[in-house]
Amino acid sequence: MQLTLKSVLLFWGVSLFCSCQIQQNVFGKYTVIQRGKYPEIIPITLCIELNSDSTFSYNYRNGFRGENSAGFWRKDEDNKRVIINSSIQDIQNIPIVVTEMKSNNNSLPVFVFDNPLKLDTSVKWVLNVNDTDYPLNTDSLVLEKEIVVENFHLTGYIALEDSTYGIVPFPLQNTIQSERYKVKNKCNNLYHISFSQLFDNNIFHYKPLQDSLKLNGNTLFFKGIKLKKK
Repeated sequence: MQLTLKSVLLFWGVSLFCSCQIQQNVFGKYTVIQRGKYPEIIPITLCIELNSDSTFSYNYRNGFRGENSAGFWRKDEDNKRVIINSSIQDIQNIPIVVTEMKSNNNSLPVFVFDNPLKLDTSVKWVLNVNDTDYPLNTDSLVLEKEIVVENFHLTGYIALEDSTYGIVPFPLQNTIQSERYKVKNKCNNLYHISFSQLFDNNIFHYKPLQDSLKLNGNTLFFKGIKLKKK
């Protein structure tokens, strides 16, 4: 009986150790660099990094094209595949965080935009309130007349002059849009708006991912491409 118990405990300990080793070994940066097709002097680079906090980052560069993504990853039950899911799945329906309150200093609707992209002159913003567009030239907007605000959403778009559009990599999308927010208390007239996560101009290169990647030792397979762990 003692031998059996010792054997079970030994097996359990070895299994737990191996499981921890497998989980630990998955963390890291998986990359591949290939010769470019056009122009050949610019290589194709692809990198997927799996972090210990279950987040991942994805970066791809092919000549004039660039992509990025970020989100969460997990392993399947057999430890043979890595499941990745981007935090943003719809670039035209990005979650926002809104704080509503009643302003005692102003009877007009006031919107305050807390997003870091507001300082970038190459990006223009439009606030759509009750299906009417209002250009957002600063980090706040005061409507000129009293209305009952029912819903609103934000649209951001790249607005570069023709002479500066040679900047690479080219964006995957020229516009992004938030989800439509429905006002909870129509007696409020002050709204602080921000995206649920911080991001910069890379959002225009963002590619939503939802994929299952084969894992074989220190190699990760992404759409048939072998990525080696550094």
